[in-house]
Amino acid sequence: IAVTALLPLVLFPWFGIADMQSAASPFANKVVFLFLGGFVVALAMQRWNLHRRIALTILQYAGGNGRALVGGFMLATALVSMWVTNTSTTMMMLPIAVSVVAVIHSTVGDLTDNAKRDFQYALILSVAYASTIGGLATLVGTAPNAIVAAFVLENYGTQIDFVSWMLVGIPLTALILPLAWLVLTRVAFHVDFRTSAESRTHLRKLKSDLGPMSAAERRVGVVFLLLALTWICRPLLNRMPGLESLDDSGIAMAGAVALFLIPSGDAKDPQLLRWEQVENLPWGILLLFGGGLSMANSVSETGLAAWIGDSLHLVATLPDAAVVVIVSTIIILLGELTSNVATTVTFLPVVAAIAIEAGIDPVVLLVPITLAASCSFMLPAGTPPNAIVFGSGLLTIPKMVRAGLAVDLICIVLVPVIALTLVPVFMRG
Repeated sequence: IAVTALLPLVLFPWFGIADMQSAASPFANKVVFLFLGGFVVALAMQRWNLHRRIALTILQYAGGNGRALVGGFMLATALVSMWVTNTSTTMMMLPIAVSVVAVIHSTVGDLTDNAKRDFQYALILSVAYASTIGGLATLVGTAPNAIVAAFVLENYGTQIDFVSWMLVGIPLTALILPLAWLVLTRVAFHVDFRTSAESRTHLRKLKSDLGPMSAAERRVGVVFLLLALTWICRPLLNRMPGLESLDDSGIAMAGAVALFLIPSGDAKDPQLLRWEQVENLPWGILLLFGGGLSMANSVSETGLAAWIGDSLHLVATLPDAAVVVIVSTIIILLGELTSNVATTVTFLPVVAAIAIEAGIDPVVLLVPITLAASCSFMLPAGTPPNAIVFGSGLLTIPKMVRAGLAVDLICIVLVPVIALTLVPVFMRG
């Protein structure tokens, strides 16, 4: 799919759709660098195990029963996924969840086989669901969020900054996360048992195995905290003399560059981050950003978007709320069969045309369909976290569908509600 994203550079000049400069410039959209900086910081956290320490610290206080343990996993996973991509978060949390499942199965003696399976399904799915739900909260949490920010900047000159997205994404995450927990522990599966001393000891041991916090961890943590605080406080900082041009993407790149300059404090490995590690970045996703934006620009510039809008004139007769609900529902259901990134890139220009024809602020419709593209919980193809946990071999598709359908229905209700109430306030185009 990353190679496919390069096709606009080949085909647009060939067919006279756009010259090479116009086709290539979206690949350097500033939101691409926002996500690049986020990737680099996430790599540094993973290199020094800071993300694992954060997660295990939270899990130590998860409580003494199965439901609380699932809830603790979801909270820890969602908090990490806000700042580290949902794919990386899932890959980090899944081995911890698998080890906890094994400990519970072997140490809680009065569990029936059905109860063991229900806990296994609930905990493994909690990692995937919480990674996705936490990723909705920030611009760097999952790729579609950054894609829509770049799209509206390129096409409408509207900047969706880090704070504006959080003012929409965090309330949505805060609503979906506990409801998904209820689905996993009380609706789709029945989780109701007390954890043993051995299981609690196992979690403490996982953290103690990390040893004391190293100088490198602390330094990465400081960079991460400064990065997050600067993103959050940027609207205030922009009012200060000399900081008027401070930008979320520039902040991300400053954090990324700092990680190459700050010494680690470890004599054996004096650099916090080396370029060899950054070579492992998901460069394909960054190319996909550029290809999708190049395609979207041409859809608009050639008049195709206007033609699509004219052909959808019946939509203009529907109330705005109905349009948001219908489009969000279609995207959620379609997203079960295609990746959330591909769905977002494909449908942004089409949905933008629908918004214009219906007389709706495009941002009000584009943001919910982007959120909806990530709200696919039933099938492995829906999101990378779904695919990763399914690959563990501890789940079956019927069990995923059983839990995912309920969470999908929750999202079909909540995504339009958030879109219609918060997006017009904080992200108006």
